[in-house]
Amino acid sequence: MRELRIKLSPKQKAFRDSKATFRALVGGRGSGKTYVGALDMAVRAMSADSRGLLFGVYAPTYGMLKDATFRALTTICDQMHCLRSINLSDMMLKLGNGAEIICRSLDDPERARGPNLAGAWLDEASLMKRDAFEIVIASLRGGGGKPGWLSATFTPKGRAHWTYEVFGSGREGTELFRIRTLENPFLPEGFYEAVRSQYTEFFAKQELEGEFIDQAGTLFRREWFRIVDAAPGGLRWARYWDLAASTKTSADYTASAAVAQADDGTVYVRDVIRGRWEWPDQERIMLQTMLLEGTGVEQGIEKSLHGIAAVQTLLRRRELARISVRGIDVDKDKLTRALPVAARAEQGKLTLVRGDWVRDFIDEFVSFTGDGSTHDDQVDAVAGAFAMVSTPQRSRRIVAW
Repeated sequence: MRELRIKLSPKQKAFRDSKATFRALVGGRGSGKTYVGALDMAVRAMSADSRGLLFGVYAPTYGMLKDATFRALTTICDQMHCLRSINLSDMMLKLGNGAEIICRSLDDPERARGPNLAGAWLDEASLMKRDAFEIVIASLRGGGGKPGWLSATFTPKGRAHWTYEVFGSGREGTELFRIRTLENPFLPEGFYEAVRSQYTEFFAKQELEGEFIDQAGTLFRREWFRIVDAAPGGLRWARYWDLAASTKTSADYTASAAVAQADDGTVYVRDVIRGRWEWPDQERIMLQTMLLEGTGVEQGIEKSLHGIAAVQTLLRRRELARISVRGIDVDKDKLTRALPVAARAEQGKLTLVRGDWVRDFIDEFVSFTGDGSTHDDQVDAVAGAFAMVSTPQRSRRIVAW
């Protein structure tokens, strides 16, 4: 193994030097948690007393494993010139001292059963189920006569989460280190400011400061909403449609929100359409709304469920030929999509135009948790429309007949 000189922050170094059986580095987004977790695993696996032993690296999903955790680990091992071979199909690394590192996703915690490990690393542990942690630590019995060890890197999810109970409550044999996003000396310029502007104070403390805190209430607070009689003129409006596929009373709603953003950053919600309808009624309501609003409102339809078919059907309607209608891909979870809206609301820049819809709208927002336990169709609709008006306007798509 060639000597590799790497500059670590004091918190990263303290984590690396820890001798605790169970160690955790909890920190903000972009604080270098995965990087130092990979470095720690590589150095430990290449130590003199690790020859021929087996180690495990785990991530919550295969996508996270492939795109972040495995990539960081192989990069570090390559820089250390300690790689003997890589089996990409099995996601296994063999090191120069004969030690092996298996890399697995824990979508299903049962996948962690089987191997006898000398040590393990859980990357983004707070996104894993507690079962995964308990199964992995039961595998730490292959340390060549020595007890196995486990390290975890993650962003905190509150004091009620199992990661705080295990690593943050002072249990014997555990040690916790906290690192803030700004403590990473290699952050791109402007990264922190750009991300902070999209977070509420609560989420900034959790996602950037790396603090274990429990939110008082939910993401939105009732006192943040402003209500006016009318929005100012001259705004660019967008309407977003989140279509449901069922009329059952327990099902989600079809929801649509018209949103605009003023020059001072204030977001206006003009109205919300909401109900449980099957496709023929959905099409009728969408058609009526689009014709009433005309070319002055860009129409976006979420491309989940039957949204793609809805876009194709509506684009065939002759009467909509001059109205901008497009399908919108969704590549982020509900909570992430709602955060920019919550940040505006906290700043007093989310304003509702008075109407019968406002009361139910606010009730849904203040009960929103982002975990699917409550109705969130109006939240999705506003988040989608806000994303549309926050990006440069596309040229209108006109269908010629």
